[in-house]
Amino acid sequence: MRVYAISDTGKIRPINEDSFYLPREGERFCAVADGMGGHNAGEVASALAVETFADAMRESDWPSRQAIYAAVCRANEAVFAESERDDEKSGMGTTFTALSEVDGSVNIAHVGDSRAYRIRNGTIMRLTTDHTLVEEMVAHGLITAREARVHPKRNYITRALGTARRVEVDMIELNLHAGDVFLLCTDGLSNHVEEREMLEATLSDADWNAKLERLVNAALSAGGPDNITAMYVIFEEANP
Repeated sequence: MRVYAISDTGKIRPINEDSFYLPREGERFCAVADGMGGHNAGEVASALAVETFADAMRESDWPSRQAIYAAVCRANEAVFAESERDDEKSGMGTTFTALSEVDGSVNIAHVGDSRAYRIRNGTIMRLTTDHTLVEEMVAHGLITAREARVHPKRNYITRALGTARRVEVDMIELNLHAGDVFLLCTDGLSNHVEEREMLEATLSDADWNAKLERLVNAALSAGGPDNITAMYVIFEEANP
């Protein structure tokens, strides 16, 4: 398991409220988060969530699925407690998408509208469902997926870490194939870069850092109105 990540403030936002976690030696988990809230509280929320999640994963002796779920719930509790403690951070929250691997199986925990994709055998598949108003509208057939990309309420998040004492976490478990690549990203990338472009960058002959730079540059070329974070998780050997 090799992990590479990049983050960019974009062209409009004054600060970067995205955070990510790269595994230390021996660790097999990672995460991306996109904070929200006034007075720079979004930056605090995403950083606190990532830090708390990583601490919980390091301390856990539970099986992978239970460990990542519990770690995300603990991150939610930490962000919520901080928002209750400081009036200037009231209502802050963060999206959160995390991945862990144990014994040829990947678990993904997801809250909000950051995303996880899998690239396998030359194709890309979106794994997560956005917790947004427009995603619900698409699910009910009220608008198309293409209309959702430009809808004026596309940034209305319906579920996030830290906005309530408890949170519902989407869990995804997958078997690994040799050569699987996962792309975790915030909406600053997914809102402005088509899946086709993501796939082309991933399959290019460039090294992984250059591929990430290509993705960020694509989002910047589309206007770069939001913070942009992208992470590759590469598995060169896995169970068949």
